[in-house]
Amino acid sequence: MSARAVTLWFIDTDTPVDVLRSGVTNDVDAAKKLASAIYGDSVLVPSVDTNLAAAMDSDSSQVYAGFYGPLTVVSCSLFATSKPSTLTRTVETIRTAASIPESAAAVLLYTEPDSATGVFARWEDGTLRRSFAADPVSIIEDDGLPYPFEKPFWGGEHPLRYAPGVAPDPLALPFHPQQLAEQGNREWLGFRFTRPLAPSDLEPLTIPVTGFAIRPADYEPTDADDERYREASATAAAATAAATAAAASAREQALQAEAAAQHPVDAPPAPVPGNTPAVGIPVAEPVAAPPMADGPGEPEVDADVVDAGIVDTEVVEAEVVDVEAVETGAGRSEESRPVVESELRDAPAASVEDAVTAPVPSVNAGEAANFDEPGSYGEPGNVEGELPTNGEYVDESAGWTRRVARYFGFGADK
Repeated sequence: MSARAVTLWFIDTDTPVDVLRSGVTNDVDAAKKLASAIYGDSVLVPSVDTNLAAAMDSDSSQVYAGFYGPLTVVSCSLFATSKPSTLTRTVETIRTAASIPESAAAVLLYTEPDSATGVFARWEDGTLRRSFAADPVSIIEDDGLPYPFEKPFWGGEHPLRYAPGVAPDPLALPFHPQQLAEQGNREWLGFRFTRPLAPSDLEPLTIPVTGFAIRPADYEPTDADDERYREASATAAAATAAATAAAASAREQALQAEAAAQHPVDAPPAPVPGNTPAVGIPVAEPVAAPPMADGPGEPEVDADVVDAGIVDTEVVEAEVVDVEAVETGAGRSEESRPVVESELRDAPAASVEDAVTAPVPSVNAGEAANFDEPGSYGEPGNVEGELPTNGEYVDESAGWTRRVARYFGFGADK
C-alpha cells in the first residue's frame, strides 16, 4: 500500500535536493513561527521532536513544522484537501506571516490510501501554476499545464494495478494518482514516502520536524508540558534511529539483489563422472568379462540397470551385446534380451533401444492448466496476481461499485 502524506513546502533554492542531502537541522523557534502563521491566536506547545516520515502517521490534532534555512515544511490537516486551488490565499498568508521570501515556490503533496486519492500542486510568485487531484476513476481538479515528469504517466507507462479480486474499472485513469503525486514530490524534493524507495531517493526519516499541540489562546504552558516534550522526543529519537538503521539495511539488501540480477555470477558446473549417459538412457557399469562358457552363445555378465523406468527391479542378468548392434537394431536375437532374476523372471523386459526411443511424457493436465488460466505465469503481460502489494500503488476500490455508490450518494466512498 502507498503511504499517507500531507505536506506543504516552501522552496527558496534552486537545489533543494542538495540541501536536504547534505543533512539538515531543525530551527525549532522558526518552525514554531511557521506553524503559528496557520493557527493565528492559538497557543502552540512543542510536543515532540521527530522525523517527517513519522509525522505522517501521527495524530492529526497536531501540526508539524521544520525550518532549514531556504527550505521549510509544515504538515497539518488543513492541507488534506482535494481542491488545492482553494489554498492559494492560505499559502500567501503563511508566507507573509512566516517572513518567507516571495521568490520561494510552494509545493503541496497530499495522498490518502483509504480513498486512493493523490493531490499535488505548485505555486510560483504567488500564482498557482499547476494543481492536480484525483482518485483512480475521477479527476477532481486539473489546472495548469502538466510538467514533463507527468508525461510517462499520461502515456500509460505506469498502469494502474488492482488488488486481487478487484475488477478493473473501464473508466479508470492510466496511472495511480498517488503515484503521480509522489513523483512530483520526488522531482522537486528528491524523495517519496511510499516504500520501497528508489536508490536515488532521500530518506524522509532523516528530515527532522517538531510537533506542536494546539491549545486555546489563553493557555499557559506548564513544566509538565516541557517534561512530556523531553520524554516524547527521547522516545522518538530512539525510534528514528532504529527505523533509519532498518531502512538502510533494507536498501542495502535491495541494492545487492539488484546488482546480482544485473550481473549474475555463473555457478561452476557440478563434476560429471565419466561415462555419464544422456537423460533416460540406461547404461551398465563396465565389468570384467568372465571366462568363456562352454557351448554356443556370448559370455554372460551381471549388470545394474540404472533407469527405474525400464524395469521395476534393481538387478538383472543381461547379456553383453555388441554396441553397434544395439544402436542399429541389427544382430539381435531372442536370447539377447535381459532376464529379470525375481518373481518377474518370465515377464518381458524393455530393451535399451526401447528406452531410447520411448516418447517423452507430456505435461500433466494440472501443469498445463497453469499456462492457460488467466493471470497465470504463462500469460504474458499479466502479472498483477503475482506481484506483492507491499510498497506498491494498488487500487483496492470496488471499481464500478464505488463509482455507482458515489453517483447515487450512498456508501462509504460516496
